[in-house]
Amino acid sequence: MYRIQNILALTHDSYHLHTSEFKGGEFFQEHCHDFHEFFMVVSGTLEHGLNGRCFRLPPGTIQLIHPGDCHWLRCASESPGVKIYNCNVSSDELLKVMCFLTGGHDFSLEDWRQTVLLPLDSFWCHLVSLAERAREAEAGSRIRSALFRQLAGSVLLALMPSAEAANVCPPQWLENSYAAMKEKSNFRVGLPRFLALASRSPEHLCRSMRRFYGISPQDYITGLRLEEAVRLLLETDLDVSAVAWEVGFNNLSYFRRRFRARYGTSPVKYKKTGKQRRRLSAAGE
Repeated sequence: MYRIQNILALTHDSYHLHTSEFKGGEFFQEHCHDFHEFFMVVSGTLEHGLNGRCFRLPPGTIQLIHPGDCHWLRCASESPGVKIYNCNVSSDELLKVMCFLTGGHDFSLEDWRQTVLLPLDSFWCHLVSLAERAREAEAGSRIRSALFRQLAGSVLLALMPSAEAANVCPPQWLENSYAAMKEKSNFRVGLPRFLALASRSPEHLCRSMRRFYGISPQDYITGLRLEEAVRLLLETDLDVSAVAWEVGFNNLSYFRRRFRARYGTSPVKYKKTGKQRRRLSAAGE
């Protein structure tokens, strides 16, 4: 699959809604754009790749895409076809709708849920009907603009976290990237990989990490590296410099300082005493 190198952009209107239908083997290749987008899965099962991760989205799913997110879409292999209503909307316009809904309070769209699965009830039918009416309305008419704003507002209401969740639960983009960084292939690369997975600015990532996890991104990465270093010291014959390189430290003296600060001893002593304890424990058995 090839990535579209050019960023897609809205040309004239604040909204552009279209129907996308995929059959087996058909897909929309990976791309990103400089506006917001949301889509609704009307029928079938959609496979959706978002910032390096793949998700299966059944009917009733609403998905929000932020500017800078990279994503692709295709029909799931077992599904004969999939249909979605896809709405591109300028970020300024979506922000206006959000401010109207929240009374101008200090909310950020990036902290709202990006995915929600709704029951196929009257509210879902109302959303589908709004999308269909907005698509069929005369271009440039007032009713068309009103329908689009009503659709965008209803979608944002479905994605809005509860007051309690907004205070204690990390947004989906942060939760996903936080979990993905636990993989060795990611924490070895370090902060550049975290930023790529999060698709957020360094400032936004740092602010969100401190708010929801009480730690900076770099300290989180260092902790993951040190935990893996301990495992390698105790379970392998790698020397200290090889362990440091293996977990992503390029500076041996920095690795030693961070290790001592966390574990109260040097990596060499930790390795020696740890293996001695293991031998004594095995002998006692």
